[in-house]
Amino acid sequence: MKPFSHYKNSIDSILENSFNNTTKFKKNLSVVMGAMKYSKTLREFFTLYNDIETKKFNSQEERKEYINESTNYLKSNKNNLSEVTSILDKIIKDRVELCEERTNKIYENIDNIVFNNNVINFGNITESKKYLTENFIDGTKETITEIKNPKILSHVISKNYSKVYDAVLTEQEKNILKNTLLMSEDTLKKEFSNVKEIALSKLNTLISESKNEELSATLVKTKNEISTLDMTKNAYIRVRGLLEDLN
Repeated sequence: MKPFSHYKNSIDSILENSFNNTTKFKKNLSVVMGAMKYSKTLREFFTLYNDIETKKFNSQEERKEYINESTNYLKSNKNNLSEVTSILDKIIKDRVELCEERTNKIYENIDNIVFNNNVINFGNITESKKYLTENFIDGTKETITEIKNPKILSHVISKNYSKVYDAVLTEQEKNILKNTLLMSEDTLKKEFSNVKEIALSKLNTLISESKNEELSATLVKTKNEISTLDMTKNAYIRVRGLLEDLN
């Protein structure tokens, strides 16, 4: 597996380099948010890599303690990243023109601590911890941050998704989301047309069979909403979820 710094730098550059194109940025942001919704581990890695880079501390002791706790947590969860790397690889491959080869020494040192944790590498790990401890933001100093910076935005996204979506998605919902994120545009278009047709057919059947006026009204309303949906990943996920409920 590629180091997480590769994925982090790539996602940051995708958001940053599409930021001035509203349509492209919204689409890229939606895809990144979908990946984070799918994987709690991804949200946590994004959050902690950002925190270690930007969090303010008043002393090196506080910084050292935070680095130790954060990297220990990342080490204990690194194997779970394998569930989402295929999604990240596709996101990056489909937007390769927006990606940049970047060097972020903080991310690289986090990688070294988390992914190269073995006896032979103990000396390098010690040096990485020293580097991260010494390169912290002084909490006693005022800093001015550009609120529109996409790197800050990616931090906000991961934080918010950690709060909202932890332990919310069922395994079935995760599979739907994962498969959707991996689809090409052509495949998504065909699949959306198919599931939309099936959903409308099922709703028509339920409406014709219903003896309850309130239920019939709800089914008609749902049918009208589904029939007006345009093809997007979110719309596809919504219709697939409806089909799961109807079956």
